[in-house]
Order: sequence, then structure tokens, then C-alpha cells
Amino acid sequence: MGNVREAGLAALEAEILAERAASLARAGERLERAVAALGAAAGDAPERAALRDAAREALWALIVQREACGFRDSDGVIAAYGVPAEVSALVLPPPLRRWRPRRA
Repeated sequence: MGNVREAGLAALEAEILAERAASLARAGERLERAVAALGAAAGDAPERAALRDAAREALWALIVQREACGFRDSDGVIAAYGVPAEVSALVLPPPLRRWRPRRA
């Protein structure tokens, strides 16, 4: 009975991992499309703001999905997908400066 239960649990865990991977892939593809559309728009095109917002939302969704899976490195995502600074600045906080106590 224990082997059947363990086999069922292993199958369930494999299915969950496969769905996590598929979900990450879909979120990555969405970000790729949004970044490509933004890159194809002229610098002053009226639809550029909407494309930037779509890229911002896609980046945010991918970062949240990755964090839910235990991946914490957002900088790697930005570099790998070629996310422009105008988009990443809307999602990520500015880099923190290292705190140093004041000297008296």
C-alpha cells in the first residue's frame, strides 16, 4: 500500500513541476513578444505608452511567477530577455545603496 501511495505522490509532484515549467515558459514568451513589439515601435509612436505598459505587466508577471517557483534573480531575467530600462524601471525598485553608519 505504501508503494502505491508513494508512486501516486511522485506522479503528482512530476505533474506539478511540469505545470510550473509550462507556466514559466508561457510567461517568458509573453515577455518576449511584448519586448519585441516595444522595440518595433517608433520612439514617438502614440501606441508606445501602451506597449511599454504591456511589457511592464509581462515582466512583472514573469518575475512573480519565478519568485513563486523559488527563483529570486530578477536581474538575470532582464538581461536574458533584453528588457529595456524604461520598462524595468517601472517594475523593479532602484538598487539599494549599502547602508553605512555615520561617523560621529
